[in-house]
Amino acid sequence: MFHLIKYELRGKLLTILGICLTVIIGNLFLMTKVDSWQIGAPVLSGFLGGGALVVICIASLTLMSDYLYDDQGYLLFTLPQSGVSIMASRLITAVIQISIVLIVSVSMFCLLDQGRLLNAILQQVEIRELLYFILMHLWTIVSTLTFMYFCMVVGRIALKGKKVGKIGSFIIFFLLSIARTGLSVAIANLFPQMVQIHSVTTMTMNVGSMIFDIVTFVLLFIATSYLLEHKVDL
Repeated sequence: MFHLIKYELRGKLLTILGICLTVIIGNLFLMTKVDSWQIGAPVLSGFLGGGALVVICIASLTLMSDYLYDDQGYLLFTLPQSGVSIMASRLITAVIQISIVLIVSVSMFCLLDQGRLLNAILQQVEIRELLYFILMHLWTIVSTLTFMYFCMVVGRIALKGKKVGKIGSFIIFFLLSIARTGLSVAIANLFPQMVQIHSVTTMTMNVGSMIFDIVTFVLLFIATSYLLEHKVDL
């Protein structure tokens, strides 16, 4: 699995470097405009960082698409790797590359902002709350990509053609998202117990929805791993 992670990071190295360099150069330019643009410079820096995250998230999706539809898949599926190893390597690689871009974007924003926003946050947020936000960052990436990977694999199996398979994966994702959201809302209404998380603002989490999300993630991870190992036919 670790060899797969190394291989995938090496394959996306130029993408990661290109995005990070774009963020750095863009923020360096904005630093020269802070006095004249004032609040506009930090706002544009935030948009730049958000755009970089969108691009790297799309690149994370292509980690699976490349192996399902391109020639790389023939190499991958001839290796003695289990479906669990393939899925885990995809998710770990995605977390690493998204986190790298996020750290660079936040660091450049803090330099441009001279740390004012960061200091304001640190004065009001405790260490346990920072750890919570980090865990939520990781959970959001892993759970979202697992759901998307499942839809991509099902689309690939159900619809053999490259274009048809990708369109089918999007339709499957759309339909399952509606069903998943409906179930989550129903469970939240059935089990209305809430957990409060105090931070800069008070956040609440529904216990039923949280358990549902965890169970859904586990089932999707297992199902996708099984399909990759036993049902994907290149």
